[in-house]
Amino acid sequence: MRVLAALLVLLLAGCGDSAALDRLAPVGRGRVIEVITGDLVILDDGEPVKLAGLASLPARDPYGVEARKALESLVLGDEVELLSGGAARDPFGRRVAHLRVSKGRKWVEGEMLEAGAARVRTFPDNRALAAGMLEREAQARAAERGLWALPAYQVRLPSEARLAHGFHIVEGRVMAVRRIGRGFELDVEGLTAEISARAGPDFEAAQKPPATLAGKLIRIRGTVRQGPSMRLDHPEAVEVLEER
Repeated sequence: MRVLAALLVLLLAGCGDSAALDRLAPVGRGRVIEVITGDLVILDDGEPVKLAGLASLPARDPYGVEARKALESLVLGDEVELLSGGAARDPFGRRVAHLRVSKGRKWVEGEMLEAGAARVRTFPDNRALAAGMLEREAQARAAERGLWALPAYQVRLPSEARLAHGFHIVEGRVMAVRRIGRGFELDVEGLTAEISARAGPDFEAAQKPPATLAGKLIRIRGTVRQGPSMRLDHPEAVEVLEER
């Protein structure tokens, strides 16, 4: 089942944004009556909806207020379509969906990332459209738009990750790949990146076999833990970078 999900992700990655959105499952629609944060809205049925594929950015965090305002400008008072390419709800019980504004058919996640008002964060059970989101994030980061102009959100070196807490993006070279049981452990210049046996088939399907990552320059994203270490539980959390 996980391999089939990975193949669906690859299929959607090869489509244009509009076509890819059309391939997602429609799971409802409604009018946005409140924007709580840059990744969470309330519809007129009273239920919260978490925007799929975006990292949470509370108002108290740097750029949190600006992110909320950016989302308000996109959706507040408008009717949106809810489209799903993964789990219907998150661990908190909230609906999770990609949003498309009915009038103009704008992809909300794409617009937020393009403006530098959000970062990509996918999960094993919700990672559709990851390629398009990562591309938009990269463009905004290169242009230092929005949150990318702030030191708090810069891509970290592995040595800097020791002082980091929470969700971060880290870039470094894979110095070694070790087999741990049926899973893998990557040494990314001192940061340990764990790939479980369960995630292995998804990495294979995404053409990122863990054993082939030795020596590669990669960009990884996730929660930094003591060590420092990071758990990579799906292949979209790893970008293999081209070197110039």
